[in-house]
Formats: sequence, C-alpha cells, structure tokens
Amino acid sequence: MSSFIHISEAVSLAMHGMGIIASSESRISVREIAFRTKASEAHLAKVFQRLVKSGLVKSTRGSKGGLELARSPSDITLYEIYSVLEGPTENLNCLMPDIQCPFKSCIFGGLLHKLNEELIYHFKNHTLEDLIKGKMN
Repeated sequence: MSSFIHISEAVSLAMHGMGIIASSESRISVREIAFRTKASEAHLAKVFQRLVKSGLVKSTRGSKGGLELARSPSDITLYEIYSVLEGPTENLNCLMPDIQCPFKSCIFGGLLHKLNEELIYHFKNHTLEDLIKGKMN
C-alpha cells in the first residue's frame, strides 16, 4: 500500500528517533533507537550523523555515551529536522514546474499547493515537545 504524500524514510526516522531521544531520561544509543523503530542501525547512524553535524543532536562516545538533544524539545521544530535532511522547502503548484502545462486548468486544481502549505505550516508550528506530550493537533 502506498500514500499520496511521500516523506522520505530518512526524515521519518529522524523525527521518530528525535522524539525517542526527547522522551528519554538519559543519553540513548543509535542501536536502541534502531531497535525501537525497527530500522537499520547503519541507516539510522547516517541520519543521526547529519543531525549531529547540524547541531540539533549531541553525540558522546564511551560506555556512558549516546545521543541527546542539543536544545530543549520545545525549541526544536519538526521543520528544522525536515530541513536538515531534505533542505529548504518550496511550495510548488505543479509537480512539473519546468514545463509549459498543456492543460487549461491544473490537474491538481490547487490542491498540491494547499497540501504543501498545510504540511509546511504543521512542521513549522510543532516541536518535539508537542510530539512527546501528544499535542500534535
């Protein structure tokens, strides 16, 4: 089964993994996050390398090491996480913006623009704290 809206696996793992870190009382390993999300540890490690490099996550080595948020969960939006992995968003009106549309009206009738706008708004206005406290409405 597939969905009309596609968010990359990397973004999904980043958001879920950072939610797990935010709800954890201590540092947590990539291995533990991989276990909880049923994801590949190697893929998750690559995702979190990018989050560490961006400054959203801190990584500590050693027996008491692991991952932790670099800022408070209330200060990290879902949009920041998305942007680290996918780059800045653009609210396009068409999936084929570089061609001249042969139709008199859009196949999507403005729906694509509206859905993008709503998703961007949702990500920009929700934080990891909202996620862990169940306030995602």
